Amino acid sequence: MTTIRERINLHLPIALQLLSTASLIVIAISAICGSKSLKELAGSHDIKSIDTIHQKHMHN
Repeated sequence: MTTIRERINLHLPIALQLLSTASLIVIAISAICGSKSLKELAGSHDIKSIDTIHQKHMHN
């Protein structure tokens, strides 16, 4: 008959591997979402700067 400690030690590597895999998935998803947000931010900044340059040329 196995003790509780032996059962925990038997299943601990599996649980830690699952936790590690889940963490990597969360990191990957957040990196993808972050890169999309940065692209949108950079795109909106480029459009504003082009409009500003255009307006400056129109007023001169």
